[in-house]
Amino acid sequence: VAVADYINTRFDERESNAKRFATVIAASVTSRAGNYMAYFPSYQCLEQTYKAFSKKYPKVETVVQKKYMSASEREEFLAAFKNDTGRLRIGFCVLGGSFSEGMDLPGSRLIGTVVVGVGLPGLSAERNIIRDYYETKSESGYDYAYTYPGMNGILQAAGRVIRRDTDRGVVVLVDDRYATEKYRALMPPHWEGIKFIPELRDLQAQLMEFWKK
Repeated sequence: VAVADYINTRFDERESNAKRFATVIAASVTSRAGNYMAYFPSYQCLEQTYKAFSKKYPKVETVVQKKYMSASEREEFLAAFKNDTGRLRIGFCVLGGSFSEGMDLPGSRLIGTVVVGVGLPGLSAERNIIRDYYETKSESGYDYAYTYPGMNGILQAAGRVIRRDTDRGVVVLVDDRYATEKYRALMPPHWEGIKFIPELRDLQAQLMEFWKK
């Protein structure tokens, strides 16, 4: 597990950082060809990043989640992730959607994920009620309504990589907030070897070192 903690993914910065997101994805997949998923906080962020990525890397095979997909379209999307090796393939998905929970792609069908953002749910009246309730109980209302559900979504997406005891893969988290004490405290014990990466070239080096082991 690696954290690209030099990038801001907050809403106001997403459009201007789309090219940086695309570059991080490219750096994450160059150390070993295979099947990868890239997750985004919204369809808008997905589309902006995909546009930047496909323009710079037009020869890379990609599959993209659409807003409304039938059951057959979802099956077709997953079928693209074949149990093969030596071929680079990237899926572009929305965090919390059909392809970030309950999806089983063991072995070489998925060897890595890149997660952009910290998964915060969208603002809503329901979540604000939860926030206000817990604020009176523990003064951590925002965390119960937004931070904790968001981190749960991140763990779900990261968990797509390892489905069997023999699976190996990489998870790259993209957001400077992961380096803060608040988010580090939410990380599971088996992430104890997590790497915090200060710049792009270090990310490539760390992932190459992992795959050499």
